[in-house]
Amino acid sequence: MTDDQPARREEVAVGLIVADDGRLLMQHRDDKPGLNGAGLWGDFGGHVEAGETLTAAFLREIDEELGWRPPHFEHYRSVDIEYKAGQRGYSRDVAFTSHLFAAHLDVPLDQLTLGEGQAMALHAADALPEAIIPGLAPIIREFAMSDAYKRVKHTWDMISTTGLLVDAQGRFLLQLRDEKPDILHPGLWGSFGGRVEPYETPNEGFLRELREELQWRPSRHDLYMSAPLRTLGADDARSQLIYIYAAPVDAPLSAMTLGEGQAFDVFAPDALPRNTVPPLRALIERFAATDAYRALITRAAR
Repeated sequence: MTDDQPARREEVAVGLIVADDGRLLMQHRDDKPGLNGAGLWGDFGGHVEAGETLTAAFLREIDEELGWRPPHFEHYRSVDIEYKAGQRGYSRDVAFTSHLFAAHLDVPLDQLTLGEGQAMALHAADALPEAIIPGLAPIIREFAMSDAYKRVKHTWDMISTTGLLVDAQGRFLLQLRDEKPDILHPGLWGSFGGRVEPYETPNEGFLRELREELQWRPSRHDLYMSAPLRTLGADDARSQLIYIYAAPVDAPLSAMTLGEGQAFDVFAPDALPRNTVPPLRALIERFAATDAYRALITRAAR
């Protein structure tokens, strides 16, 4: 091992935890010899254990360190953090892959229990402490400009997902919804998706819904956009956020099993059923004019 080559690489799952006012929750780490980031300010989180998913590791670490778990969070990005000779905060023995989760802080600080570190505090992205783990400040400043930051900054009463599912002919896979008076848009053609459960990322919720509704998982899916959604009555003040994913239909319909709704079928964007959910029709028409749509057709054809 040379001075610039650490002996091993480890994975950590940490949180960019955002309060309603936009400040981020940070931990003043213990000042212990040999501890990475000793005495510096950093994010809450820790090591991913063997056989543990990144989501499970993140929730476990946050629970251990704060006595709390965020109900709304999403994977933001993963970065490699390398040893830098002579720089405070790094061990010469270990390099890290840091999996960063964006999360909303939905409780006041006095309801958190500090289980690790010297202190915790909220810091604005443009007023971070000087004694901060090397390389973290630019990540936080970049995060504060992202859509992920905007999403987790707010409290949402409901979070849901839906899919723009496109086959090799450019047709969209839709579901004919049940004729039930207590559901949204009964008897109309809509998209596949549904509510995100607490302590589940939107990505995980989207894949779970496809598994429950179609017994299928696409080979690839990407977040196309997110937006506030109004599906409630005028007298209902609850807020809802929807994550819209784009995925290729890379399996024959005969390989899918409908688990919810009356039927499913594929339709060209200019030949949607008359009884298509109106906001979905508008979304499909916009999406069909994008490069993302054309890329899905290519992927579905492979």
